[in-house]
Amino acid sequence: MAPSLNSSQNRRLPPEMWLSIFNWATFYPTRNAYSTTYQPFCNFQFSEADRTFRTKRVLALVCREWYALSKEFLYQDIRIGRSQGSLMTALDRRGDGAGYAKLVRRVVLPYQSTTTATYNPNPLPSVEILKLCNQLEVLVRPRLFSTASPDLPIELPRFEFEADCTPLPTLKRLDWNYNFDAERTGGINSLNVVLRNAPNLQYLFLGNFTDRTYITTAQPIQLPHLRTLSLSAISAQILYQLGYRWSLPSLTHIIIGALYIHNIESLWENYGEQLGSVEFGRHLGFLMGDHVGPCLASCPNLEELYYYIFFTLPPTFTDVHYSITSVGLHAATNMMVEDESIWKLLENHFSALLGGALPELRHVHLFGDWDHILHDKRFAPSSARLRSGGYEVHVYP
Repeated sequence: MAPSLNSSQNRRLPPEMWLSIFNWATFYPTRNAYSTTYQPFCNFQFSEADRTFRTKRVLALVCREWYALSKEFLYQDIRIGRSQGSLMTALDRRGDGAGYAKLVRRVVLPYQSTTTATYNPNPLPSVEILKLCNQLEVLVRPRLFSTASPDLPIELPRFEFEADCTPLPTLKRLDWNYNFDAERTGGINSLNVVLRNAPNLQYLFLGNFTDRTYITTAQPIQLPHLRTLSLSAISAQILYQLGYRWSLPSLTHIIIGALYIHNIESLWENYGEQLGSVEFGRHLGFLMGDHVGPCLASCPNLEELYYYIFFTLPPTFTDVHYSITSVGLHAATNMMVEDESIWKLLENHFSALLGGALPELRHVHLFGDWDHILHDKRFAPSSARLRSGGYEVHVYP
């Protein structure tokens, strides 16, 4: 008979070893949802968090010993769903704020949990839960997916009355997917309100913005510690806010996922001198015009450049840029580019990057599936350039 989990054989492992095992079992394999620093091509997927949370629950249900050991990981990442009363009880069992709430580092707060369909003078239960989490570092507002069918009608969340908020002094990262209906109710549903309540924010992701998204704020937004700004898309409205309503003196890294407008030069005019790295996303808008060249021309201190090579027009450099030391290229497939055009596109990119306009370039980082490219004879000219130039090439799966 196999030994039970409570047998002496299992107890031989010290608690520190079990903690290490649990940590690796519940660690996001490719992306760190807790990170507050910039990581190239690191667009976090919520499905990974869901799988990890299920693993944590399974570990906690094995036995009492495993529950005691794994509770730190179990409560580190919570999702505020329907059972808010039960969650609040679990987080504040002692009633003095010193319960499991102190273990919470990341909270996923769906818009369904902050609806205001009817007037209620009492604070939202979800906001009360946030108040308990006095060590909260990451807050996620995921997109509101609502689909209805004749067989299974779904009641759409309603946002009619004002929502409340709470100070978030420990918050370091905010992943915010915009919702116009919710934004109107203010409080925890309003991006502007949350930003004003999170003065120590270091990482901000803004998603679900369209070319018609309208943002307004009576007071300027000041984020003195924000270093990384990730935009799922950039529009004229966002450009205006960044240029005239927001103050980001520490901004060093910016990620632009997609373009709704062609001219983004005002972004470089406002923040170009302070940027250390720029990443362009996987969007056909970057193939419609040269955005890399103007970026480097307006960012004199830029050291790192990242972009999807098959979604970006080869840059044209009119000057020499001495600050660039590292370039990262992602080989994600673009179904709009034909096979023969791929090799011409590759050649033009490497000719521009290795042609002398970036004399201090030393590191070339290749992300994604480059295996078939590197071993194809049509890549030989670019490969020869890399070897003759003495560049350090780093390949990541």
